[in-house]
Amino acid sequence: MPEITGVRERRNRARVSVDGEFWAELDAAVAIENGLREGVEFSQEELDRVRVEGERPVAMGRALNLLGYRARSEAEIRDRLQRYGYVGETIDIVILRLNELGYLDDAEFARLKAREKARRYGPRRVSIELRKSGVGESLAREVVEEEFAGRSEVGEARSAAARRYNERGSDAEARRVYGFLVRRG
Repeated sequence: MPEITGVRERRNRARVSVDGEFWAELDAAVAIENGLREGVEFSQEELDRVRVEGERPVAMGRALNLLGYRARSEAEIRDRLQRYGYVGETIDIVILRLNELGYLDDAEFARLKAREKARRYGPRRVSIELRKSGVGESLAREVVEEEFAGRSEVGEARSAAARRYNERGSDAEARRVYGFLVRRG
């Protein structure tokens, strides 16, 4: 049976080691309630249950902290929580709760990001940026069509090129303009 080999508490969190290796960072109150202390043995099922219960408040705090900086997609939050080492069940619980609270809304996130990026880039580039952020392809397509409705792509390309390159000239200049417009999407 797995044995708790270390518990270090700091800032209401407990870093727990099992069989000599780091196992999880849990809420200290949950660790104390469940009797996690050095030398105690638990079954794997008990450890899994305690881990989900103890990680939930810590993961929720981290997710809210991430959302405090800027709006994020569900995929971005899921990815960041996985990088922190939380188990899938904990991540699913946190994502579900954030959706219930209205803090995660991929459609609204996509609209905000598309509006921001559309000032500078074309529809292809905006669509790629949305998909990189974890927005689904159909939602990205819908939001981009909504954002660029009634806008002339050719007219915007001409005005962007005119702002960037005032003079008309050589083939080299034309290649630079073409490259500039392609990068803009």
